[in-house]
Parts: sequence; structure tokens; C-alpha cells
Amino acid sequence: MIKASIIGITGYTGLEQLRMLLAHPEVEIAYLTSRQHENTPIGEIYPHLAHLDLKITDTDHKEVAKKSDVVFLALPHKTAQSVVADLHGKVKVIDHSADYRLDDLPTYEKFYGLHTHPELFKSVVYGITELNREKIRTASTVANPGCFSLLTQLMLLPFAGTIAHVDVMAVTGSSGAGKTPGESTHHPVRNHNIKSYNINTHRHIPEIIRTAQITPEQISFVPCSGPFTRGIFATAFVQTHTDKDPKCAVETYKTHPFIRIQEDVSLANIVGSNYCDLSYKKISDKRYILQGAFDNLTKGAAGNATQVMNLMFGLEETTGLKNLAPLYP
Repeated sequence: MIKASIIGITGYTGLEQLRMLLAHPEVEIAYLTSRQHENTPIGEIYPHLAHLDLKITDTDHKEVAKKSDVVFLALPHKTAQSVVADLHGKVKVIDHSADYRLDDLPTYEKFYGLHTHPELFKSVVYGITELNREKIRTASTVANPGCFSLLTQLMLLPFAGTIAHVDVMAVTGSSGAGKTPGESTHHPVRNHNIKSYNINTHRHIPEIIRTAQITPEQISFVPCSGPFTRGIFATAFVQTHTDKDPKCAVETYKTHPFIRIQEDVSLANIVGSNYCDLSYKKISDKRYILQGAFDNLTKGAAGNATQVMNLMFGLEETTGLKNLAPLYP
């Protein structure tokens, strides 16, 4: 059995990671940690987990690593920097933060600020299983992608290297804003609203342009918040340098079990699962409309991280995930 621990269990990503690991036949939980709790049954904080005989502790991350085979970090951006540096090479690490997703310091500092361990950038593998499967297999530390960036990258990957310009509008559910409510995420406002934010300045853009092989000038990105809890629904309007057959997406993803090429996409068809549904339509020569949807907490976070873990431990990529059917209706 793989001894797995989650550092930062009490946020939405940590809880979703626990849901994935509890369903995994090859995993046993070693530690669930939080700075705010010590020796607290998880059911006292989250009653939906009252059936579990698991406690949250404030165990030091170095001690956690000694008794774990893999450590998932569900920590805020910047908080994970030093933890990754302490654990890299000592235990397998899968980091949900943005701290090691980018591979150059100037870009990181532009979007996130100071980084204290940029020497590790080249050692941490970027965790898109559909792009870096073989690198992930031998990785010590993997940076899980951002949710907006992962969906957009999966949409654009079949067209990578041929894109002249792309306009993207993506709508995310309220869980993407995290557990702590804010002015724009408070339910009475969000429940009847859709709102754009960080237009063409969103910090996930550097991840997207790297995979799509474009420059910042070749993308317009409009992230929006929507009146639902889980999921991201995105539409991309793509103009290419050369004519492409949309069926290239089928070829790109034929060996990737969680990508489904559909005629149309719908959040209701993927929420709660690790599936990503994609649609490709040609409008005219060199012009296309692409659409995609996945659960931001599952395929957009904890589900993808579980795929990564499976690859790192030589398991079938679908282990613990294939039978996680979408919550329908």
C-alpha cells in the first residue's frame, strides 16, 4: 500500500484530494495536517466525513515525509516554496500550489512575486499527464497545473504550434475561489451573477502559452465566475496559420483515458468525475471553435494529482479514478 499524506487538508483542494485517496485501492492515509488543528477528528470539522476514523494533526512536514511514500501539498501559493525545498528528493511530492508550475524566475515574479528556491524550477516536473506522462513516471516532485490553465491547455494541445491567435472565455464555479468567502464569492451575489475578472492578466496565462507555443500577444483570455459550485466551462475561438482537421484531437488523445471528444460539452456530464470533455468544430479555413469542460476540483486539481501519483508509482493511470462516475443529474 502507498502511504499518502496531505499537508493542508482543510481547504477544498485538500478535501477533494482526500476523497480521491479514500477511493483508491492501493492507498492508505498516513497523515492529514493543518496548522489550525491538532489531534482533531476530521468529522468534527467536516461532518460529512464523520464516518472516518482519521484525525488532523499539526505534524511537522519533515516528520510527515519520514512516514509517507507520497505527500500532497494543498497549501497556499508561496507557502509551499520552502516545504517543497525541504522535501524534494526525500519523498515523492505532488504540489497543488503555483510555486513550481513555471520554469523561469522573471515570469514567476511578474505574476506571483518573490520566489526563494528558483534553483528547483528545472527539477520539478509540470504535471499534465497528457503532455508529460513519461517525465512524471520518474519524477521526485510534480507541480499540479492550475485549473483554468489545464483545461485551456487540453483544449489547445492538438493545435499547438499552429495557432495564430486565440480568444478564450472560461467560466468557473465558486469552489475555485477557495473556502474563505469574499465580496465577489459570497453566495447572495454569486447565485444570480456572472462576472469577468483579471482579463488578460490572469496568472494561469503563462502556463497556457507555453503549451500552446504562442506568445502573450496571441491570446485574449477572459476568466469569469459563474453561479455554480463545481466545474469550468470554456470556449476558445482559434485562428491557425495552416488549415487543420479537427479530427487531429482524436489522434492526440487516443491513449489518454480521461479525455472524451464529444459533439457538445456540458458541465452536468463531468462534475464529480475525472473526465474532461472536449469539442472541436471547424468554422472555415483556419478558423475553429473549441469547447471544454471539467470539474475544477477533480480533473482540475485532485483527480489529475491522483493520475500523477499513479504514474509515479508504476500503477495504471486510471487506478482509483475510472469508476468515479460523473454526478448526474
